[in-house]
Amino acid sequence: MLQFFSDTNWLLIFSLVLGSAGLSVLGDSVGTKFGKKRLSLFGLRPKHTSRLITAFTGGLIAVGILGVMSAFSQDVRTALFGLKMLKQQMYDLQFQLNRSEENAQQTRESVAEASASLDLTSFELDSMRNDQLILEMQRDELQATLRLMREESKQLKDEIKALRSEAIALSANVLLGQTAFEPGTSREEIIAGLNALKQQVRLNVLSRISNQSFTRMRDVPVEFDSETEAELIDALVSADMRQYVRALSGENYVFGDNMRIMVRLETGTSIIIYPDGSPVYRKFFANADKAKSEETLHVFLRELREKVINDGVLPEPATNIVGTLDGETFFSAVEALSEIASPVIISALASGDIYTEGPVVIEFNFEE
Repeated sequence: MLQFFSDTNWLLIFSLVLGSAGLSVLGDSVGTKFGKKRLSLFGLRPKHTSRLITAFTGGLIAVGILGVMSAFSQDVRTALFGLKMLKQQMYDLQFQLNRSEENAQQTRESVAEASASLDLTSFELDSMRNDQLILEMQRDELQATLRLMREESKQLKDEIKALRSEAIALSANVLLGQTAFEPGTSREEIIAGLNALKQQVRLNVLSRISNQSFTRMRDVPVEFDSETEAELIDALVSADMRQYVRALSGENYVFGDNMRIMVRLETGTSIIIYPDGSPVYRKFFANADKAKSEETLHVFLRELREKVINDGVLPEPATNIVGTLDGETFFSAVEALSEIASPVIISALASGDIYTEGPVVIEFNFEE
């Protein structure tokens, strides 16, 4: 209530009241004056002229009120002169409001569609995650299956290899026999020596095949290349140095009705690698364990084989063996080594001359 009285333009109200009262008195006085003088305007009767003046005065009062209010109030000026424009602005604002509401509705619909799309995307993402988990499980299963298949494949390969090894009667590059010829040996002696080698080869072939099949085989064809043999004889006759001749199996031969063994002959210069009684290999063992004498001797023999090969002794191509040591000799050496306290020097001495073609035949010597 106090706000109402404080916001009211009382000066304007009093001015309008006083101005209207003054104009009313003035109009009434003028009308009365014209009525008493019985004046006539525009040919009207005096009474009508008085009324016209009174009406004109009232109009001036209204015009004055509107002028004063327009001069002092923007709202009155707007109401009198800008109402149509104000209505147009209201229409424009209403139109913009409607457009804004439509846009807001469209925005709400877009948000709803986006929310639905987001829900669908979230569902698809969950589905993809589930698919990923399924794929990972399938991958693990496939890897496990692959490992199992690899193990089965390895087992099958081992079985096939075992079957093949059991079916092989004679492997390739097996040393079946060897001999040597001194320079100056006659052709007849060379031919006789080669025939003796052939006979030795046939016996070795029958022995090896019989051991493989566990049955005594009486006859297996063993063939030699006649042209190669003739060239070999000519080379041996004209050689000015000791020559060795080795007989090797040509390829892998399997058991069958038509099994035929082809043997190839190889030759080369034969020189003395280790003279009789010379040390072939020596090694010092600072801590030779008596309980491991056999293991110590095995280590010594492996290193011995590497040394003689490096020194020029030819190993057997199929087995890489340079010689054989019978069991009695080996275990006698083990027993002798176990009775010697550490440290010890183990020596292998050549038992006879050892040539390029071998074999390496040794005797053991132990030094405390």
